[in-house]
Amino acid sequence: MSNRHGYRGYVTNRSFGGLQMPVPVQALVMRDYCQRNGLTYKLHINENIFPHSYIVLEGLPDELNIYEGILATSMFMMPARAERRRRIYQRILEAEGSLHFVLEDLVIRTEADIEPVEEILMVTQLLGESPSPDQAGAAA
Repeated sequence: MSNRHGYRGYVTNRSFGGLQMPVPVQALVMRDYCQRNGLTYKLHINENIFPHSYIVLEGLPDELNIYEGILATSMFMMPARAERRRRIYQRILEAEGSLHFVLEDLVIRTEADIEPVEEILMVTQLLGESPSPDQAGAAA
């Protein structure tokens, strides 16, 4: 029998996916998600506010000997670089944990669960880099 119990929350004060969500609201959203899905919510941990800092997130897989998985408010909280995200996913899966993206209602439990998440993140990233219709019309 496993001694692991509950899901550790991961929150940030930084904006993500075009949202700026206060940490207490992120915690409420996580509690609601856990209640709806029959999961036990454990206290969240806050990422450092420094841009491109993911020290806290990168340390969370080390806690999966205590917790069953990790809750993130959104997939858009993940690092911008795909290889950095994939290292995090891999460490979670190696620890036999799961990563739940609460707002998107997506879960990474297996290797196969990674690709749909990565596709959404890559398309969103590409759309952010593409010119707007106004910019495209001005170039024509």
